[in-house]
Amino acid sequence: MTSDAASNGGPKVSSPAANALIYVTLICFLALGLVAGWRSHRNANLFLKAIKSQTVWALSLNFLAVNIGAGIFFTLPEVGTIAGITGVFAYAFAAAAPLFVFALVGPMFRKHNSEQWSMTAFVMERFGRPLHVLYSVICTLFVGMYLVSELTTIYSVFSLLTPLHPLAPMIIICVVTTIYTAFGGVFASLLTDAIQCVLIFVLILVAVVVVGVSVRPSQADIERVGLVAPTKMGGELFLILTLAIAFSNMYHQGFWQRTFASRNDRDLRLATFFGFWMVFIVTALVGMAGPLAAWAGTWTPDSDVPGSSAFFTIIASLPGWVSGLTLVLTTSLSCCAIDTCQTAMFASLYDLVEQKVNIWVVRAAVVVLNVPVIVLAMQAPDILQVYLLADMLACATILPVLCGLSTRLNFIHWIDALVGCFGGIISVGVFGQVYLGNRHDGWRLLLLDGGLYVDDERVLGAFCFAPVGSLVFMFFFSGLRMGVTRLLGGRQYRYELPTAKYSSTSNSGAGFSENELSLNATDKQNTLT
Repeated sequence: MTSDAASNGGPKVSSPAANALIYVTLICFLALGLVAGWRSHRNANLFLKAIKSQTVWALSLNFLAVNIGAGIFFTLPEVGTIAGITGVFAYAFAAAAPLFVFALVGPMFRKHNSEQWSMTAFVMERFGRPLHVLYSVICTLFVGMYLVSELTTIYSVFSLLTPLHPLAPMIIICVVTTIYTAFGGVFASLLTDAIQCVLIFVLILVAVVVVGVSVRPSQADIERVGLVAPTKMGGELFLILTLAIAFSNMYHQGFWQRTFASRNDRDLRLATFFGFWMVFIVTALVGMAGPLAAWAGTWTPDSDVPGSSAFFTIIASLPGWVSGLTLVLTTSLSCCAIDTCQTAMFASLYDLVEQKVNIWVVRAAVVVLNVPVIVLAMQAPDILQVYLLADMLACATILPVLCGLSTRLNFIHWIDALVGCFGGIISVGVFGQVYLGNRHDGWRLLLLDGGLYVDDERVLGAFCFAPVGSLVFMFFFSGLRMGVTRLLGGRQYRYELPTAKYSSTSNSGAGFSENELSLNATDKQNTLT
């Protein structure tokens, strides 16, 4: 491996070495995905659902996989350069803690209907087609935004570390993950993610040791720069990011696929516990690159280099082989994130058409949707801004849907939930107009174009008012609807739990035979060891 002088003065991996590292890594993951897919490609249960197929440790690693991507190299260190150590641990906690929501909500789904296999299927059963369409569309948009941010990261990392044009390897990564997820479905994604995360753990530990040995800022430098003492912004981030990530995870089918893949409620609780610590440790270690870069002087606030690149300023100060290690790590993280997003997008689209379309048509749709995602990624949008837009939409719309799980709220009609969703969005605009004092800036708060790191409480207020407003609008409209129904002498709406086990819409046209659709005793024992 050789190194060239980068424009920023740091080492770059040479073209031959970069091609070898990227494509050998991808070939290994493609082979792994196809081997995993061989076990599931003719089994509808494993391909579409993988219900009750994962052990505790496999599921823990998968919760790590769905939580992280190559974007952590930009967003986490940036938090550290702005909000210090408090901000880093706030982000790490916020990324990990929402897993416990699935440990709480997952058993509620099983109690509601033990054969449920996706959030969209629940929404269809509980609220009917109108809200089901809305939820499925939002899920697809969500995953699309996650894909844009992930591919943007790949584009940026390959540009920073190699002389290659990033477009070709970016497309090939998408092709590789598309091939093995199309062949093996959810099960292939789960198996490859678990093994990829083991590799990622090892690579991150190696990187931490190398950085710890090579980068040693003095106590005087740490005291001069600061970023150690607790900050007001760091404290606010604990609440803002926890709310944002917890609600946005509800729209990510990848989390639901892993929740329903647990063998039982006990395994799910253990997996979320272990997954919490895995996510917390990995994100905290990566996030500390921000303060460390500031202390070591590889990044300074008055430089032209943005705080989001703080991690790479450290890499640039180390030997060239560390850049190669980072390249492999980035490729691995991207494969984890992209295959999860692709299977999640497939699930959302397949549910959107009520599983009545041939499965290959839906696969083709996923491939086609990758094209605009790649085009958008090449425009290099702000990664954190993409996440924030998705998070705000989730905060404003998800609670009315989750209220459908409560038997005490069986009077909630789909119209009530829909009004609540739009009410959450309206609440942010109203809050912004009141807080900022003018209509233009107030309603632009929905776009969060000022970013996350502002000097006032507008972002905190937006993320708090969005979920509260959605519930206020939902219950107000529900009371109004029931009042009008009573005045007109109509029958009040009450949702009743299904008396029979859930049976998903016929898959006769989905590309599987009837024998393949049946889940026999052997299938039930398909577990990752």
